[in-house]
Amino acid sequence: ASREVSWGTSASKRPGRKLSVRAREETRRAQLAQLTTNCRLSSRRGGKAPRRGAQSSRLQIVVRQVRFPSKTCGRLLLANQAKRQQERDCVVFSKLIAIYLFLGGTAAGAFALIALFDVAKAVKDHRRGEYGRAFLAPQSVISEPTYKRIRRFVYGTALIVVLTGELCLVADLGRPEAFFFLFLYPTSSLVSIGAFALTLLTVFLVISLADTIFVLPKWARAVSFAAKAIGLPVAVIVMVYTGLLLQSVISVEIWQSAWLPVLFAASALSCGCAVVMLAACTCEDVRVTRIMARLLAWIDITFILIEVVSIVALLAFGKGSASMAVMRLFEGDLSTSFWAGFVACG
Repeated sequence: ASREVSWGTSASKRPGRKLSVRAREETRRAQLAQLTTNCRLSSRRGGKAPRRGAQSSRLQIVVRQVRFPSKTCGRLLLANQAKRQQERDCVVFSKLIAIYLFLGGTAAGAFALIALFDVAKAVKDHRRGEYGRAFLAPQSVISEPTYKRIRRFVYGTALIVVLTGELCLVADLGRPEAFFFLFLYPTSSLVSIGAFALTLLTVFLVISLADTIFVLPKWARAVSFAAKAIGLPVAVIVMVYTGLLLQSVISVEIWQSAWLPVLFAASALSCGCAVVMLAACTCEDVRVTRIMARLLAWIDITFILIEVVSIVALLAFGKGSASMAVMRLFEGDLSTSFWAGFVACG
């Protein structure tokens, strides 16, 4: 074993054969493994094993050579350790998660707006007062079949969108059965709360869509009204919980701001306004389209202004405002997506 160690050391110093730092490190690790194996074989076969002191001294010499073969190798090991630590601290979300953030917020925002219109209209019809006229035009302007067509379009689109987002979540998870564990073992975490809220939103969308497709009895319409009324806070939870979840990520300092959930909620409601506007454009009556577009335009502008205030406060006053993340958004590899996708297209 000692001859092999000396031969390996001399071989690595032969003229005309330059080994890299990594190659020298691997060679010395192989020498240490060979020395340990030979010592074990000699003791098992009954041969004359080296003395304990000599064996330990040789091992210490080789271990010392393996761990610190040179200053350059030591710096390389430290750099690799720092890189591995940085990779462990880095939070990486796939494109499926980014798609879900957009789809889930859009579905929740669209449901919140059209459900608010339905609840206000139902309260107005029940009390026969002026309550709800600020949210919805009178029935003399928008007929009941036209309004029902708008509701059907919005609820149907929101249901398709939220189901697509849930499929993205399950596909990113990789284990579909793990999604059901959140319901079998509920906790107070944001992930568990978000899973329950997302499921309830899907159920409420199915009930609301059935109200626009079928002629329901009185008790079923009461269930539909309750689903819309309870679904309003549930939709708000779906909008906000993703922002709260990202806010709890310690490794990304720019996310640790109270403005992040506000930004997510305003963006979801703005996308919901776009869905309702698209439903109004499908109406045959141009007058109805103009009324809904004028009403929703002012609401959408309000949400866009909230988005602008939130993003400015997030980047200017949040933690890590001077970090490389902000520079990546403004001038780095994410600048095109930020300026063209978020700022220009919303």
